[in-house]
Amino acid sequence: MLTTIDSPSFWDEKYLNDEANWDLKSPTPAWKDLISSGKLIHPCKLLVVGSGKGYDAIFSAKSGYEVAALDFSPTAISISKDLAKKENAEILFLQNDIFKLNEYSEKFEAVFDYVTFCAISPTRRNEYIKKIYELLKWDGKFIILLFPIDERKGGPPFSININEFIKETSKHFKLEYFSRNINSIKPRRGKEVLFIFKKVVK
Repeated sequence: MLTTIDSPSFWDEKYLNDEANWDLKSPTPAWKDLISSGKLIHPCKLLVVGSGKGYDAIFSAKSGYEVAALDFSPTAISISKDLAKKENAEILFLQNDIFKLNEYSEKFEAVFDYVTFCAISPTRRNEYIKKIYELLKWDGKFIILLFPIDERKGGPPFSININEFIKETSKHFKLEYFSRNINSIKPRRGKEVLFIFKKVVK
């Protein structure tokens, strides 16, 4: 059966066939720096979307955050559960489609996204931004490491236009911080930027 990016089986096959090329095999460097600095975000109720094998979620939990880790792929969730157990990290794991995560509206104080926005269909990006808004509490923070900001064709990952992203996200959030001067792995240097948005009450 033909699978698409809107199906968990598409992503499951990537993990099963060792084709999860986005997997850094360790916590995201820029996320580690952000948490370790303690300047722009502090321990809170955090949702890590597209949590993969769980490195960012585990690092966050061990840094004092109350973490929920969400991923589409059952295999990714299974792997991350095993790793969390070994690391003695307490995490709520959610194997689900973010667009169907209705029971968690206004439950989180922060959401972190790295390589999820670029993995969904570009036609659903506005819907995704609205969903993040729904999941956050009234003053919640949407933290996203935006990648790839190049002009590649096809995907996933699908290229992201920064100006379009800011325009759409600013309909629901206030931009608090952004930086291109971040700790990126060598192949992604210059192709990603860190944003922190705060939920705006309408």
